Amino acid sequence: MDIRFISVEDALLLIDRQESQFWDHKSASSGGGVVQKIAVALANTDGGEFILGVEDAATGNGLDRWVGYQQIEDSNYAHQSLTADVTPAIPYSYEYLSIDGEASRGVSLLVRIEKAIDVHATAGRKVYVRRGASSHELHGQQISDLQLAKGAKSFEDQLLSEYSVADLEAEAELTHFLSTYSPSTDARHFARRERLIDRESVQCRLAAAVMFAEVPSAVSPKRCAIKVSRYNTTGAPHRDHLASAPLTVEGPVRSMIEDALLKTTEIVESVKVLQPDGSHVPMKYPPEALKEIVVNAVIHRDYNISDDVHISIFDNRVEVRSPGGLPGQMTLDLLFKERASRNPKVLRLLNRYPVPLNQDIGEGLRTARDKMLEAKLREPRFAVEGNYFVATLPHERLARPEEIVLEYLQGHGEITNKIARDLTGIQSENTMKEVFYSLRNVGQIERVPGKQGNKAAWQMAAGAGGAAALDFNLQHNSGT
Repeated sequence: MDIRFISVEDALLLIDRQESQFWDHKSASSGGGVVQKIAVALANTDGGEFILGVEDAATGNGLDRWVGYQQIEDSNYAHQSLTADVTPAIPYSYEYLSIDGEASRGVSLLVRIEKAIDVHATAGRKVYVRRGASSHELHGQQISDLQLAKGAKSFEDQLLSEYSVADLEAEAELTHFLSTYSPSTDARHFARRERLIDRESVQCRLAAAVMFAEVPSAVSPKRCAIKVSRYNTTGAPHRDHLASAPLTVEGPVRSMIEDALLKTTEIVESVKVLQPDGSHVPMKYPPEALKEIVVNAVIHRDYNISDDVHISIFDNRVEVRSPGGLPGQMTLDLLFKERASRNPKVLRLLNRYPVPLNQDIGEGLRTARDKMLEAKLREPRFAVEGNYFVATLPHERLARPEEIVLEYLQGHGEITNKIARDLTGIQSENTMKEVFYSLRNVGQIERVPGKQGNKAAWQMAAGAGGAAALDFNLQHNSGT
């Protein structure tokens, strides 16, 4: 068996690489049970890598942590664990690595696991999945759910007839990616190892084009760009509401997402929103919330559907529409509890950039929600509409509509239904009327005399206590 010699620099990068959803390091003295557990967890989730022959950080620093096997045969138990002890056997690839000039430190075994269609279990019939940097055991219904989620093979594995490994090797994005990849490798070796090409035909898979092609849509049988549109409305979109022609953003997935975020932010901040003090300010969202929603839409989309990811910017919200419903066993109720990926290769490779866009695997939607609430905006809304997953970021203040109305009236003589809807984000005139009526019933506001119909307006009632008295009155007045 060949041994690959790597530089001290590459060895240090492997040693210092943080454990994650896709990476783990284990001691060469780890037993077969440890190998089975990590391998099963990776195969049952999104795939990944682990290395045998690197000690835990608590044992030392730098090269002192590289304690490999003195003989290759000493690692035979690991291969036994992957092929005979795990049920069913796990397809894997591996390399033996040794450090140039440091032969006494031994040989480490780098193992790569692909996401599997089957559900794998250890010799003890235990089923694990990867969550963050840990392997978690599943039980009962959780195992049944995993089996359901293991349905079809991802379309990211589709072979492209007009995109060969030679085309892939020439891509600038792949050159950029490999310039920081450890251990250092050439493009063809990398593509074979990551199963980005068919080993016999040397055709590339769709994941290779999505990740690295200059214009993926030019070589893919399906559309896979991002479209950014601006609609001058708070209601349902119509062609007449388009502020300009939709912008199409294309490119390798990393740069495409970054470019789409820049353009989206620019358009969002060109939208002026009314404030309770009567001023108009640029619409703003927490950058992390917008990023997580867009990244999630791109990496989890169904590439078998010939449509782009659509980012629609309205006067009161941003909607991100991703082709494909929820993957596997995922439901809207499980969005913040479980995770499932439709494109494990794209997910895993995007995470290998020095500053990955999908750094917190499985935490993206939760992060978006938390950042919206921190900014005192209402949390995102999620829905499945036909064969699309839709995430909506409402630009609505977290305060109750009643509080917003009273805050506006502190500095203005009157308020109309339209102004109140612009302030609160409420789209229905009748719903807004109910807010006015609840405030009238507790003596906070009254109609402006002489104004009826579409000119109707409300003003502060004489002797009203304002926002400070609102909670007490709402709770104790029987008319609410």
